[in-house]
Amino acid sequence: MDEKTVAIAFDLNFRHAAEIFSGASDYLSEAQLDWQLMPLNFGFETRLMELARSGRLAGALGTFVSDGWVQGLLDTGVPAINMFNFSKISVVPTVSPDDHATGYAAAEHLRAQGAQRFAFFGADGVHYTRLREAGFRAGLRSYQLESKLELLRPGPSLAEQLKGLKNASELIGIFCSNDLSARELITLARQQGIRCGKDILVVGVDNDPSESIFAGIGISSFKQAIRETGYLSAKALHETIQQGHPSVDLQLQMPSQLIPRESSLASNRARIGQQAANYIRENLARPELDATSLALHIGVSRRSLELAVHEQFNSSPYKMLARARLQLAQHLLRTSPLPIMEVGLRCGYPSAHHFSAWFKKQCGSAPKVYRER
Repeated sequence: MDEKTVAIAFDLNFRHAAEIFSGASDYLSEAQLDWQLMPLNFGFETRLMELARSGRLAGALGTFVSDGWVQGLLDTGVPAINMFNFSKISVVPTVSPDDHATGYAAAEHLRAQGAQRFAFFGADGVHYTRLREAGFRAGLRSYQLESKLELLRPGPSLAEQLKGLKNASELIGIFCSNDLSARELITLARQQGIRCGKDILVVGVDNDPSESIFAGIGISSFKQAIRETGYLSAKALHETIQQGHPSVDLQLQMPSQLIPRESSLASNRARIGQQAANYIRENLARPELDATSLALHIGVSRRSLELAVHEQFNSSPYKMLARARLQLAQHLLRTSPLPIMEVGLRCGYPSAHHFSAWFKKQCGSAPKVYRER
């Protein structure tokens, strides 16, 4: 085995593991490193320690369970970077989405949608759950609403806990620690005649489309920076190998992006506006996408679409589409090695010439110049 073998140990879900591996590969390509990435999944601890003790491992990225276990890895001379806040790890740096900020943003969203009472649902044994709950509390505290918060825990008693919420006449905003919990809660609420989007507003974390399918309703959810976590973790490990520690800015956590859907949108116009925003974000590569085709896809008149987008975002469908394309172009030029023609294709401009002319008009500089800056 090559001495530059680096293990990626991830014990949560395969979808995230694939994104992490892709992000780490992006950094290897950019930094021109010849590391051999070795993915390890469920029950990786024994295999990872065997590799470390054999002297055949240059480093490890992983979702580690305890400081004691990580210290054992470090004692073999293998540098490591922790990913995500599955456990509280202090002996090595952690690169993770900002779970506290995610909870805070959930409180802001549910308050903006008109919730008057609030609940947090999640298992207490996971570190990121505690961070998200703390952030949710802090967000409610900023509105002087922390006294309106109830805690819901998984298990046989959840049905009884929901019955207590059902008796309330106020709209209840519920933040769930992940989409799996959100789906479980929505399903149980439906069995009790509690209407999602009417009686309760629900937000989860992970942006997992399969959970929305099984829930029977689009779950509002935070899309975490998974691929970026893989990229920054590989960068942190590289700098640790080179100089003994990563750069200070790698300790900063990344924000998650809320994707609102039907489960947390109280008004019909809010739902139409958010459907438009979600469809735009997911279809920017389609050059034919415009306000007319957008209204047709959602199933409303163009006028209804315009009113909904204005009410929800204080914008127009045209401006929202143009802004989304520009933001994606800027992001790809800043953070990826993609050819400029490929950036244009992803933004809905199949002609490199037209893309460059449009981008220069918007930003004052050509894509190549923008990337070099």
